[in-house]
Amino acid sequence: MKIRSTKTGLICAALLAGFTLASLTLPVSAQLVQSGTPDSSKLPEGSLIYVEDFDGFTADNTDKVLAKLDWTLSEGLTTSTMKLSVADGKMLVDNLDASSVDSYALIMDSDYLKNVCNADYTYEYEVTYLDAGNTSRYVSLLCNYDGKDNYNTVDMRIRGDGYNQVRKGSSWIWYNDTVCPIRATDSTAAITQLFGDKFDESGMLLKGKTITIRVETSIEKGPSVYVNNILVSDMQDHKDQWNTIDSYAICFKASKLIKAEIDNIRIWTGLSDQPLEVKTETPADAPASSAQTSDIAVIPALVSVLASGAAVVKLKKSK
Repeated sequence: MKIRSTKTGLICAALLAGFTLASLTLPVSAQLVQSGTPDSSKLPEGSLIYVEDFDGFTADNTDKVLAKLDWTLSEGLTTSTMKLSVADGKMLVDNLDASSVDSYALIMDSDYLKNVCNADYTYEYEVTYLDAGNTSRYVSLLCNYDGKDNYNTVDMRIRGDGYNQVRKGSSWIWYNDTVCPIRATDSTAAITQLFGDKFDESGMLLKGKTITIRVETSIEKGPSVYVNNILVSDMQDHKDQWNTIDSYAICFKASKLIKAEIDNIRIWTGLSDQPLEVKTETPADAPASSAQTSDIAVIPALVSVLASGAAVVKLKKSK
């Protein structure tokens, strides 16, 4: 999915009735937006809200990465120590220093997501763990993030197990039970199902391995966690804690003492293993600056847009 947006990252696209989905063409420098914020009740299931594949640019320090991604450090709890860079289509996060602390970067704020994350939605990302100071280290995406220490999270640790939980201040409350593959230590353990390795609390069993973590977040049933399409956790415990945080932001977190590569962050409406996608091409008469073409993922609300001429949800992407 490759979108090249303008420096502002926001272009209002007026789509005229009479286009067909097969012939839809857009300059690769364009994004589609709507006025206001996305609303799950008005979007088809599978509508992409955010996509970042880190392709098409490099950035050699944290400030440049944040500016390109339009992320902001969130330092209400800690002062960030993570170092970010982008090269070869991946983001490198280096928080391995002995003095490092858990570090946070806001991806999308609560006001923008309040009409998405109050309904069913799905998010996923790829991570390749490179090194860690101990075997319990991880990176994760935080949901319902309040800017400090209240949020829902899935932590898949470098040793090969993890947690599906809510944090409330100093309390970490599990949604999974002890026999879910994400916490199991026998032959049903996630690391065993994924790679055939026997779980070892002292081993860095995911070091050098790439996994895709997908969380299908159901308002009714809570978060179901998939790693490489294997269900490793769903909500089996503390159901009374679900939907108790009045915040909707999504944040990237790097724990202390971790080094990893991140790729292919996606967020979409509804509960499905993939978002809907549309192939687009550059028009033949597009300006020379837009001459390159790409296959990109576009909000499936385009289907109705083509008939109505209405604007569609902003597809958040790097500048």
